This record gives sequence, C-alpha cells and structure tokens, in this order.
Amino acid sequence: MRKIFFLSALLLWGISLVDAQVTQERAVRFDLQIAQSFGLNDWSNVIFASDRLPRASSSTDLRATLNVHVFRRTVGIFHDISLSIMSAPRNGFSDPASQAALTMGNPYYTKEILAENGNESANAHFKMTFGVFTRFPIVEKLSVSPCFGAGFMTLTPPTYEAILKEHDSNMLYTARYQWFGQNEYNYGDATLLGYLAFRLRFAYPISQKGKLLFGFEYTWFPERADFSERYTNSYNYNIVRTFNHKGNQLNMAGFSVGIAF
Repeated sequence: MRKIFFLSALLLWGISLVDAQVTQERAVRFDLQIAQSFGLNDWSNVIFASDRLPRASSSTDLRATLNVHVFRRTVGIFHDISLSIMSAPRNGFSDPASQAALTMGNPYYTKEILAENGNESANAHFKMTFGVFTRFPIVEKLSVSPCFGAGFMTLTPPTYEAILKEHDSNMLYTARYQWFGQNEYNYGDATLLGYLAFRLRFAYPISQKGKLLFGFEYTWFPERADFSERYTNSYNYNIVRTFNHKGNQLNMAGFSVGIAF
C-alpha cells in the first residue's frame, strides 16, 4: 500500500511539474547560440586530399534558431541558420609532386602551377538546418530538448592544376586534382554538403522571458569527400592515368551555449 501511495504521489508530482512548465513555455522562441565542433575523423585517407580542404578538427558556428511548438508546448519544429567558420587547411600549399610520385610510381617536381585557389586561410560556410524537437522537464526550471534535423553546408572545394616534370626525363604531365565529384563543367564551383544533426539542448530560465542554453551535438555528413587525380601528357593531351579515391564520411561532435528569448 505504501508503494502504491508513493508511486501515485510521484506521478502526480511529475504531471504537475510538466503542466507547470508547459504553461510557462511560449509557443514561439528564438535562440542565439555559439557551437564548437570537433572532427572525429579526417576528410580522406589520402593526406594530400585532406591537407587542402578546410581543417575538420575545428568548426565554430554562430547560429540563430526559430523554435515553434506544435503539440502541447512539448513537441515542435525548428529552423536554424548559421555561419560556420572552419580552420585553414592543414597544408594548403602541399606539393603535388609527392602525391604524383606516390600514385604514378616515379619521382616528379612541380614545373608550373596553372590554377590554385582556396588554400590560404580559414573559411566561412553557410549552414541551414530543419528538424523536430521534444522537451522534457528534468527538475524544476531545468528542461532538456532532444533535437533531430537535416541540413546542408556550402563548401567551395579547392582548385589545383599544375605541370609536373618527370625526373631524368623530358616528359611533362598536366596534373588536375578534384574534390567532391567535380568535373570539367563544375570545376571550382561551390557544392552543398548534406548532413544529419543530433542535439541535446538544456534550458534554464534566467528571467521571465529569457533562458540560458547549453547542449551537446553530433553531426554526420553522409556524402563522402571523394578525391580524384588525373595526369595528362602535356605534349599530345592524352590522359595517362586517372585515380579515384573514396573519401570518408565526416563525423563531428561538440557543444553549444546560448540564450533563448
């Protein structure tokens, strides 16, 4: 009997707590957050390919989010827009001659650079996410919202084309390197990388209308950072060799802080 009474009291307390927080929760809220994420793996197992892409080890997002409750103030949808700043490439000026020697089997040196872009500094990328969330009270004034969403990030792959000379030979090769499935028609164009986002957002009220936010998040990019290298005879323009490398699916984990109003 005591157990039944205790469980009943606990259930009533939980219901009253949920109702109290539901009543206090507004139907529409705006969030401003700063999120810091860290790459759990590299773009590619090919060192040259990863060296020239934005460094995945660190990404800082400045994020604005619109949250709309659609069911009893506990389930809703969200839409966020953010500016993501990723660190400069690890080695944006790495010599392609070493990569050519690795795949072609002969030593080379770089005679002339024909095209090179996107290798110098940190990069800013546009992000947009749509998703759903639900909200659970933990203790008085503290709640947690699991969030699941899908979105995309803009990224401009680097461009690199050079003429390589084979050691102890008069042979010249035009080397072209491409990322994310680029070809002659979209070489150097920006691409959209889709991702799935999983977040745990904790909220604690600091005023009548404002809340302090902190949370943890995980982002998974299903699209692989494919990389290809093509070597063409500079004299007769015949393609000598083409190598295609399957990239990795980038995984990132991090945390966020912000305010809601």
